[in-house]
Amino acid sequence: MKDILKMTWKEIEALPKDKTLLFLTFAPVEEHSHHMPLGVDIFLGDTWRNKAIEMISKSNLDYQLLTMPPIPFAQGTVEGFPGNLHVSQKTVYRVACEILNKTASWGIKNTIIIASHGEPKHLIAIEEACDKINKKHGLCAISPMGAFFSYDELGIDLNFPVEMEEMLKKYPKDFHAGWIETSAMLDIDENLVKKDYSNLPDIKIEEKEMIFPKKVNKKIAGFGHLGYPRLANKKLGELINKNAAEYIYKVTLAFAVRQDFEKYQHHSLHKIPFLRTNFTRNVLRVFCIIICSIIVYIWIRYK
Repeated sequence: MKDILKMTWKEIEALPKDKTLLFLTFAPVEEHSHHMPLGVDIFLGDTWRNKAIEMISKSNLDYQLLTMPPIPFAQGTVEGFPGNLHVSQKTVYRVACEILNKTASWGIKNTIIIASHGEPKHLIAIEEACDKINKKHGLCAISPMGAFFSYDELGIDLNFPVEMEEMLKKYPKDFHAGWIETSAMLDIDENLVKKDYSNLPDIKIEEKEMIFPKKVNKKIAGFGHLGYPRLANKKLGELINKNAAEYIYKVTLAFAVRQDFEKYQHHSLHKIPFLRTNFTRNVLRVFCIIICSIIVYIWIRYK
């Protein structure tokens, strides 16, 4: 594994482009309740990436493995917490487009974005950027975490360990800084998790409520988590991190050989128009076409 910050441009130029895999974490600086730091999503993404890279290295496949610094912001709607570094969905899309356009111009054929932040509009924006760059440069980028976070709706089997499967059935809707992320962070660095996490209350929310920012902000006010942080433990975290890394490993190799990767390209909500960055633009375009058609019709009819 090589960090591009430590490489020269001549070394980038000399890379075997078809056999190079470039990984980029794209996740926010963001509150994670009372018990965890702002960098949780970045720590998770980089950990999953590193574990996946280790798996690829051990498989003795002839790939050059590169990493980039994480992009430390994302789309989000949570308000009232100092430390959040959220930007608009369009900003995420534009930044992702510009970065991917540059890496494609280097000749890199395989860029894998680890968008380790579960907000659908964030994930969809990056997927749209990949679609645009793939259309412009040929297939060269994938952001598979939208499919990971919506695996159930897409019918993707993530092969959860039994312990994870049982917890997901018994304590679902653990959306933010609950037992899932807290367990994962305990495995990454338990010193970054405040010891009183087991005293935090359960905060429950229905999945359909997640599309209403005001309801979410009301639920998490004063705390900042959605789920059950008290149920976290390090053993679960080890399983969670390993499972996510195995998914990234599997998708990366499928994408590198261009076989059976398509189902990992988009979040299950990607097809919903109003969740896309170009929704307003497309509505205005259709409106203009209708108005122009009416004007042309009137001109032809009454000229």
